[in-house]
Amino acid sequence: MRRLFLAGLLVFFASSLKAEIKPGTVIDSTNVSNYKELLPEAVDRRVEKGEYVLKVGKLGTPDLKNVYSEKFYSASSKNAGRYKLLDNGGIIDASTGKRPVPIGPGLPFPDIDEADPQAGAKIMWNFFSTEFQANSQEVMWILKSLRGRSVEVEVIGKQARLSYDFRTDPLTPKEDITYKEISLYLAPADLFGTAVLSWRWTDPEKWDSGWMYIPSLRRTRRTSSANRSDPVGATDYMVDDVNGYAGKVEFFKWKLIKKTTMLLPYIPDSDGITVTFPRKCEWEKKKGAKAFVQPRYSIKWAYKEGAPKLAGWWPLNIVWIERPVYIVEGISKDPYYSVGKQWLVVDAETYRVHMKFGWDRGGTYWRTQVMTQGYYMAPDNSISAVSAEISFMVDEKRNRASTSDRTAPEVVPTIFNLDLKEELFSMSNFVNYGK
Repeated sequence: MRRLFLAGLLVFFASSLKAEIKPGTVIDSTNVSNYKELLPEAVDRRVEKGEYVLKVGKLGTPDLKNVYSEKFYSASSKNAGRYKLLDNGGIIDASTGKRPVPIGPGLPFPDIDEADPQAGAKIMWNFFSTEFQANSQEVMWILKSLRGRSVEVEVIGKQARLSYDFRTDPLTPKEDITYKEISLYLAPADLFGTAVLSWRWTDPEKWDSGWMYIPSLRRTRRTSSANRSDPVGATDYMVDDVNGYAGKVEFFKWKLIKKTTMLLPYIPDSDGITVTFPRKCEWEKKKGAKAFVQPRYSIKWAYKEGAPKLAGWWPLNIVWIERPVYIVEGISKDPYYSVGKQWLVVDAETYRVHMKFGWDRGGTYWRTQVMTQGYYMAPDNSISAVSAEISFMVDEKRNRASTSDRTAPEVVPTIFNLDLKEELFSMSNFVNYGK
């Protein structure tokens, strides 16, 4: 790797020959040299080879500073100076010195000082505040592992999550819990019926608690959550890759590398070039009085669309827009974590992860994750939500990849703010899977 990963530092060329970014511009092997400073090496290199082709889009608004609800932004402004971080990354109330249970809504750190040595960890706490603002969600996804243009593995699952921290509508947990979630695998056949229950504790030193129901054994077993880099089925994704990062903030050492601008991917509006957020949703009353459902999209993947020159995992109908971003480095405190170092590209206005780059523990560049992010609003504007709609994860060593799709026709669109009973996530309920 010759530029982005040179000596382990993020380097962008401030070229005076940079071409103007106009909506509709197509970036391919013939002109990618004009846009190198806006693309990571892992993407640029494949554009040069003709495996990726980018279409430049445009925002329907001047910026993305108003994609969340008024409640969220109002709470964020009140949080200025309210929280601080411990040396281990744990979050506490600055006035009491204690960890709030739960943490209130809004960005806990609305003002990021780039010179602050804890800026990286604060950005990640902001990321999770956006993730949990919709109170609860029900997600269905399909993962496909590709070698060339052939699908080798297909994993389908559903997941329900009940959040306590950062909720728009407060709910105090019975335990010191950040969130609870339950997942059910529907495919392939050898995973069908497998269920996983997870609890994330507020204690910064405590691992997640997890239980798994294994159909072949007809038993529920306690699982180890010590290694978050375990693969999801036989795919290139790891447990921590969900939404860019799904681990505990406290279990990584975070550092802000720099603030810069990059091209980030989005699913466009119906005109194929404009991206307008937030997108209004429709009520899903069967799931709750204030439940709302993500709109349907149709993503065209190269392996399905007869585009033989492009990498099979490349999404054809997304657009790329120049955005301000934070580059955040994360190094796991777990000595058995398979990724030695990773960099996350976080939108500086919305605090959502769009790309992630990972090196193995020997320092060799290994994996590239790219994802679109969507911003959604309830019909009455009372609650906003986010979704990592599609992504792909490339194993650069083996030249293969896996895709993740929450928009595919095989899956049900994501439902936000649905009524989920706490009993659904109890151990007493979960053991019923084994009966």
